[in-house]
Amino acid sequence: MKTILWVLISLLSIGSLTAGPKDQNEIQNIPLYSLDLERKTLYQELNQIPDEDLVILNFTSSDCPPCKEEVPNLLEYSKKWNGSHSKRKLHLWIVFVGDDPSSVSKLANELGIKKQASLYFDSLQTSMRILEFPGTPTTMVVQKKNVLFKEYGYTKENWSKMISVLENRR
Repeated sequence: MKTILWVLISLLSIGSLTAGPKDQNEIQNIPLYSLDLERKTLYQELNQIPDEDLVILNFTSSDCPPCKEEVPNLLEYSKKWNGSHSKRKLHLWIVFVGDDPSSVSKLANELGIKKQASLYFDSLQTSMRILEFPGTPTTMVVQKKNVLFKEYGYTKENWSKMISVLENRR
C-alpha cells in the first residue's frame, strides 16, 4: 500500500514539473465589471474575440497621472492600427483598478474615450492580486489567452517594447 501511494505521489510531482512554456504565458481569469454593473470574466470576454485579433489590456486608475498620459496614446495607436489593418483587429480594454463606475465614467469623459475602448472596473483590485502586478499603469498584450507582452509603468522604453511586439504581429 505504501508503495502504491509513493508511486502516485511521484507521478503527481513529475506531472506538475513538466508544464510547458505555453502554460506560463497563459493569462489567468479575472472578474471584470462593466459600467452597466454587469459581472463578466476576462475569459468570457476573450472568447468573443477572433483568434487572430489582439487585445491591449490596460490597467489604469483615475488617480494615476501616468495613466492619464498613456490612455490617449493607446486610443490613438489602436485607432491607427484598426484603420490600416483589415485582417487583424486590435481591441483596447481599459480596466480601472480601485475605481467605481462614477469615477470611471468621469475620467472616460475627460479623456474622450467614448466607444473607442471597452471599459471595465475592478473596485476590489482583484486583478492586481491574480495577475501579480504592482500597480497602475500596467499594460498587457494578449492574443486569445496568451500574454505576449506585460509591463508595469508608462515609460518610453515600455511603450517602444509594446509597439515592437504589436508591429511584429501585423
